[in-house]
Amino acid sequence: MADTRTETSINKCSLCFITLTCIVEEQFANSIMHDQNLTFKVQLYRLPMRHRKIVPEEPPSQPLASTLIDLLVEFIMCHLLKKFPGELYELCVGVLLRLLSYQKRCRVRLSRDWRPLWAALIALLKFLVTNESTLLRRHNIFTMAQQVVNIFNLFITFGDTFLPTPASYDQLYYELIRMHQVFDNLFYMALRYSTGDGEFKAEALRLANCLVNVRAIIQHFSPKIEVWLASQNLSTPTEDQILEVVRKNYDSLILKLQEGLEAYERYTERTHRPLLSKLVRAASGAARLRSDAAALRDHSAALLNHYTTIA
Repeated sequence: MADTRTETSINKCSLCFITLTCIVEEQFANSIMHDQNLTFKVQLYRLPMRHRKIVPEEPPSQPLASTLIDLLVEFIMCHLLKKFPGELYELCVGVLLRLLSYQKRCRVRLSRDWRPLWAALIALLKFLVTNESTLLRRHNIFTMAQQVVNIFNLFITFGDTFLPTPASYDQLYYELIRMHQVFDNLFYMALRYSTGDGEFKAEALRLANCLVNVRAIIQHFSPKIEVWLASQNLSTPTEDQILEVVRKNYDSLILKLQEGLEAYERYTERTHRPLLSKLVRAASGAARLRSDAAALRDHSAALLNHYTTIA
């Protein structure tokens, strides 16, 4: 999944995500991947990047579902490029949604740090906003952004059913407040396109509407944090201090109940038939070439043996 530079590698990566999609839609496969008693050490490939050093380390022993989330985080963070593989990101986010839907439905609590996932999703939203004019020529970024925001809505609305501890829920709110500028910019972008007459008007309006709870959290807690900072004569609070303010002000927060956040369209071959047909043709063509090459080698060997015998 690290290499998406050529059409062939993109097609192979798509097939990987399609396979994962089928797996995470299967109830029995999900139950195995989320079984806390079945843990595995899986070494994931880390793409070398300028802003991080790859330090060899032994992978943690954890359920396969947690390793899969690590893989999705790695993919999201390592392909925010000018040649943005939007179709692959849609498949990636779809796999994540199916995992979280199972956890919410079955009340499975993975013992993991969820902050890297939230950071990766926020980084994706920031990338979409920053490069909107370039990306809109090739991708409907409003649909993708809505999928990401609804994953945050799933955490906000139902996180108490699958997050491991109340502290994880507090950390979610902390990340939303800390990175409020990204969500503000996303909302203003959606608002700008939803009030015009462009082709993305309907999608932009849906994106603006699905941000209602994220914006409610930011607008509710930000003033209270500022008041607390003023009362304490502080300008740079610690994470623990912010979390304490958040915990004390949950009761007065009003959120809108959103339904259908975990819903998704089940996999159908029809959606991916062009890609699958292309892969089958490429595989059969490669097999034919190998067969022809083997036949040519056998023929050459026979001729060589024949002339050697004559000589």
